[in-house]
Amino acid sequence: MEPLDTLLSPYGCQRVTTEQLSLPWHGQTADQQLLVLPSDNILEVMDATLEDGMSLVTYVAQKLEQARQMTKLDAFGSIVRSFLSALDGVPREKETYATFEAVYAAYISVRDGHEMLEEQWSEPSYSHPDIDLSWIADREEEGLLLLTLPAGESQYAPLIVPMGGFNECPQPLEQVVLFRHWQDEHGMVPLVVTQDTWVVRVSKRPSTEAEALQLAKEHFLFCQYVLDSFDSVGQYAAYLRRHDIWVFWWD
Repeated sequence: MEPLDTLLSPYGCQRVTTEQLSLPWHGQTADQQLLVLPSDNILEVMDATLEDGMSLVTYVAQKLEQARQMTKLDAFGSIVRSFLSALDGVPREKETYATFEAVYAAYISVRDGHEMLEEQWSEPSYSHPDIDLSWIADREEEGLLLLTLPAGESQYAPLIVPMGGFNECPQPLEQVVLFRHWQDEHGMVPLVVTQDTWVVRVSKRPSTEAEALQLAKEHFLFCQYVLDSFDSVGQYAAYLRRHDIWVFWWD
């Protein structure tokens, strides 16, 4: 398998160190820069993804065509079907959901800890740590890579650096569909990707409590671990009204 920086070279990849990395690397330029923290796990996923010598550029083009045919409901439905199938071993490929409310109800019907699903608004005492050089250094394993993503195309990042398909982490195709949705709705751009984490920034926070609660439910479907530092969905919704950084992490 080729080194990760070689595989990513079509996307303006450069190897940097924490000393060379100035903040914000995700500055106000026309193009967006994505910081990649390489690891053996990312290379293994890349190896499994690029079967039969397929190039990364070809893979991205093929998956983008599929993504254009999918809606956010398609992506959420696929995530929930995979979760339920893994839970009880019953294939769910033919199950369909007409609305987001239906797919959310199917997901939470089998969840433990119903206090976590409380939707009542409550103020959080937690905020995510600063995504600074110290945060990066603590997670660095094999150097750092910086990718340049054309303006308006940063939602494609989950295909360019495919990770997922493990421990309830959605597949790259599902990720890119939802990244596109959140970019359209909230101006979301990815800042950092590791073997198990996406850090993103938004330029438009939810404007109402109802909008924030809907977004919190979407995040919970996408990544259950967003609630690890919060008491409930309602409390996480309050966080989303006040902060521009979202962190998705899978155990």
